[in-house]
Amino acid sequence: MARRPDRNEQLASLLQGEQTDAVRDLEDRIAGRALGDLDSRFAALSQRSITAWVTAFGGVRAEAHDPGVLRRILAAVRAAIRRLLGPLGFRAQGALEDALVDAVLLGARQHAAFVEEAGGRRTRPVNTRPSRSLRRRAAAIADAVNERRDRALAMLRPNRARRWSDVQTGIATAHGAVPAVRSHITTVVTEAVTEAAQAAIDHQGEKKVWVAERDACVNCAAYAGLTAAPDAAFPAGLSWDPGQRGRDNRLLQGPPKHPNCRCRIVAWDDAWAQDGVPSFPDSLRREARRSIARGWSLPTESGAARIRAARELLRTGAGLPKTVEEFAAQAVRSGHFTDRTFPASP
Repeated sequence: MARRPDRNEQLASLLQGEQTDAVRDLEDRIAGRALGDLDSRFAALSQRSITAWVTAFGGVRAEAHDPGVLRRILAAVRAAIRRLLGPLGFRAQGALEDALVDAVLLGARQHAAFVEEAGGRRTRPVNTRPSRSLRRRAAAIADAVNERRDRALAMLRPNRARRWSDVQTGIATAHGAVPAVRSHITTVVTEAVTEAAQAAIDHQGEKKVWVAERDACVNCAAYAGLTAAPDAAFPAGLSWDPGQRGRDNRLLQGPPKHPNCRCRIVAWDDAWAQDGVPSFPDSLRREARRSIARGWSLPTESGAARIRAARELLRTGAGLPKTVEEFAAQAVRSGHFTDRTFPASP
C-alpha cells in the first residue's frame, strides 16, 4: 500500500506542483502569443544563409573573397533579422501587458487556496491590481529585444563578418531574443504572483515564508522555508554554494531572486502547525537540504556549484537520513551527481 502523504507534503505539492504548473501554463500562453514560430523562422534563415555562403565562397570555412557578394549576403541577413525582430518587441510587450491582470489574479486565487488548505479557513482572494513597477518591468521587454537586434546587426557588417562563423554568431545573437523574451515573461509573471501574495499577507498579518522550487538553484534553496514579517525583507546573499554566498547584497521582499526564478511567498501562521509534526517552513528547509544532497537541479545550473553546495551541507550538518548523506558524500568524492533530475516519485 502506498504511503499517504502528510499534510506538509500536500501543501508543498499544491504550491510546487499544481500551482507552479498553472503559472507555467500562463507563461506559455504569453510566450506563444509573443513568439509564434520564430524558432523555425530563425532556423530557416540560418539554412538559407549557409547555402548562400557555400555557393558564393566554396565552403563554410572559406573566407569571403568577394566584397560585393559579402555585402549582399550580409545585407540579406540583416534585413531578415529586422523583419523577424522588428515587430517582436512591440508584440511581446503587448502580450505581457495584456496578461498582467490575469497573472495578479492567478496569484491572488492561488494564495487564497493555500491559506484555505493550510489554515482550514475560507478566504477571499485579495483584490489587487498590477503595480506601476510591475507594468514598467513588463514594458522593458521591448528594450531587451531591441538590444539583441541592434547587437546582432552591428556584428553583421562587412568589417566584422568575414567568415561564415561570424555570420552564424550574428544570427545566434539575434535568435537569443527568443529565450530572452521567455525569461523576461517568467520573471514578470513571478513578480505578479508575488505581488498578489504580498498584498494578501499585508492584509492578513501573518508571516511570509519563502517557497523554493523542488529543483531550485543553490541560491534559492538557501531561502527555502525562511520566514519574515509581512513588511520585512529576507536577508541578502544566501547560498548553499560558498563560492556564490554574499555576491548579491540586495535585501529581498520576495521572489524572483534571479531571471527564470519561480519561487514564491505565502502566508504562514504558527497556529496552523500540527502538534508533533514539523511546521511547514521546517519541512521546506529539510526538503531543500535533501534536494542539495541529491543534486536535484536544472541542467543549466553548474554541476560544480551543486558539488560545492553538497560539500557545504555535509560540513555544516545535513540532518538527513544516513542513506541520503552517504549519497551526497559519494557524489562529492566523485565530483558529480550521476542524475540531477527531480524524480516524479522521490
